[in-house]
Amino acid sequence: MTAETKSTTYRKGKIHDISLDLLHRDVDQPRKHFDESELDALKKSIEDKGLLYPVLFRVDENGNNILVSGERRLRAFRSLGKETIPAMRIDSERYDEVALIDNIQRVDLSPVDESEAVFNLQSKYGHTQEQIGNLIGKAQNTVADILGLMKLSPEIREDARHRTELSRVALLKVARIKRPTVQRKAYDALVASLGIPKKEIKRPRLSVTKKAITSTNNTLKCIKSIDIEALGDDRDVVVSKLQELLQEIQNKLGSIGG
Repeated sequence: MTAETKSTTYRKGKIHDISLDLLHRDVDQPRKHFDESELDALKKSIEDKGLLYPVLFRVDENGNNILVSGERRLRAFRSLGKETIPAMRIDSERYDEVALIDNIQRVDLSPVDESEAVFNLQSKYGHTQEQIGNLIGKAQNTVADILGLMKLSPEIREDARHRTELSRVALLKVARIKRPTVQRKAYDALVASLGIPKKEIKRPRLSVTKKAITSTNNTLKCIKSIDIEALGDDRDVVVSKLQELLQEIQNKLGSIGG
């Protein structure tokens, strides 16, 4: 069958039952990670209610049917042993925009998948953050945060892609760290904290003795950093405070003898 025949067979906007074997994965598919529990839930939904939305595909220059959106639905159909799936052809030059929008509207992409997909769109079409926001229904500052995750190293992005517990907010804090080694340490600490209840990772309370030592050390550092001669008009005020501090220290030391 020629490419032209395939194109006329699958009319744009019409739903066809297409063999699963005739639908090919797009290498630019925005979703890289597929949660197994979500797939199980989708399979149950399909078994109970059928497929509510057809998958979307395009026909490339060689007449191949390339899946634009609906890989989760396609995987669920394969797992259920089905041979065909309802599919609708789209003729959009910017099919990757359609794929991203559809994925975001169906089930949230992982923060990393979403960041990479938005970055690829921006690089390919020169979209502004505001234009991307209009496409995916998000505010410009949210788009900026999404793109901010691209500052994560490739190794961190690949690991974070599979960790559904990691939020965009948490990853963004790591992404803002510029030094690669420090960024990696911060990410490892974030991952390590995932399995520890918050009450167990709180900083331990200091004893009365440790608090006193810490306060004394901080006071000493502060006093040593003061340059009396460089204070100008405020010199007398600072000297008065130092004398007051000295008197308080003498009182404390005097109470020891008592």
